[in-house]
Amino acid sequence: MHELLNVNFGKRFFSARFFYEVIFAIGKYMFEKAIAQPLFPTHIWIHCLKDQEAKRINKSAVGSLSRMMGCASAEPRGGSRQSSQNLHCFPEFAELVGIFNHASRAVLDTMRVKYEAFEITGCWANIAGSGASHAMHTHANNFLSGVYYVQTPPGTGAICFQDPRDQRDIIQPRFEETNQFNIVVQQVAVEAGTLIIFPSWLKHSVPTNTGQDERISISFNVMFSDYAKTISPPRWSGIPLQSGSSST
Repeated sequence: MHELLNVNFGKRFFSARFFYEVIFAIGKYMFEKAIAQPLFPTHIWIHCLKDQEAKRINKSAVGSLSRMMGCASAEPRGGSRQSSQNLHCFPEFAELVGIFNHASRAVLDTMRVKYEAFEITGCWANIAGSGASHAMHTHANNFLSGVYYVQTPPGTGAICFQDPRDQRDIIQPRFEETNQFNIVVQQVAVEAGTLIIFPSWLKHSVPTNTGQDERISISFNVMFSDYAKTISPPRWSGIPLQSGSSST
């Protein structure tokens, strides 16, 4: 079982680089300076709606989902259900879809991705009863994925991400404690009104709902509208070809 490193993004936390600098500062070494420089970082993008806006949107979403998915009784312990994957096509969720698109565009632009257009390829609601969880998985054939939290009663507000480097499992020493240098699975605290966007290839899971009430979230995937034209062609240039037969 991998140990978890809990991160609450509502509070200040120290970076691995800062932590390493502090460790060397308190020792007597010959080094003038020592830092831990992260390479190839994996980013997730966390957005928090304003409280009043989140309450209004979430209240509307709960009502719409109850009507559209049927007024089912509370899920049995360990049970969960999902809507169809075309939630983004319904006018009841147009505002949320607009938020998803706005945040996704900001992520792509920050990454400096060249693209003509992108679109949501699937969007669905997740309703998890007490005791329910979701095993580690990815969202294949998409570039970005996201999850928005509509309802997070006590004991339900978290998502876990796994270190994507498979070679980490080759050697697994024992550690005195879990920190940012050795963590394999990181648990991120969330609350209603939180939107997280992450690479679709990043393995993630949902921990067990330890509360008594249902957790409600809305997930979606994003992909480039014209992938074959904008992404697939080779990135290098060769000698331009000229049409017509050559003379001898």
